[in-house]
Amino acid sequence: MTTTPTAGRSTAVAARATELSKIYGQGETRVVALDQVSVDFRQGEFTAIMGPSGSGKSTLMHCVAGLDTFSSGSVRIGDTELGSLKDKQLTRLRRDKIGFIFQAFNLLPTLTALENITLPMDIAGRKPDKAWLDQVIDMVGLSGRLSHRPAQLSGGQQQRVAV
Repeated sequence: MTTTPTAGRSTAVAARATELSKIYGQGETRVVALDQVSVDFRQGEFTAIMGPSGSGKSTLMHCVAGLDTFSSGSVRIGDTELGSLKDKQLTRLRRDKIGFIFQAFNLLPTLTALENITLPMDIAGRKPDKAWLDQVIDMVGLSGRLSHRPAQLSGGQQQRVAV
């Protein structure tokens, strides 16, 4: 898997997997989900990961985002090696440096759209900058839906809340 730098964009590596392997089970039930995969994700670029069902796309993303452990190899987010982090350090890194949008969005049904948007900052004991928050909410077209719970939002609106 390779990426091509976009003209005028930074080519610094945001995340890197090197010889990454993920193995589930043992013996007859052993499944090699990732077999020494190496890939760079560069700042300011989009990368598409494509392949058939069961080829390891989600496993790769979960390992690179620190959501799942890996069997061997290494993962770096910027200068930080994930394999050497303790649970609390990994939690902080995911909260502060990684954005991950799940296919099922994983919104909390009892919270409003606004509460779901600000939840990571609330957990971290931080307050969002109001001007920035208003700008982001306007940008994704959710201004009139902030008091609605996920079940009251369309699929696209739920996706934008998750983003």
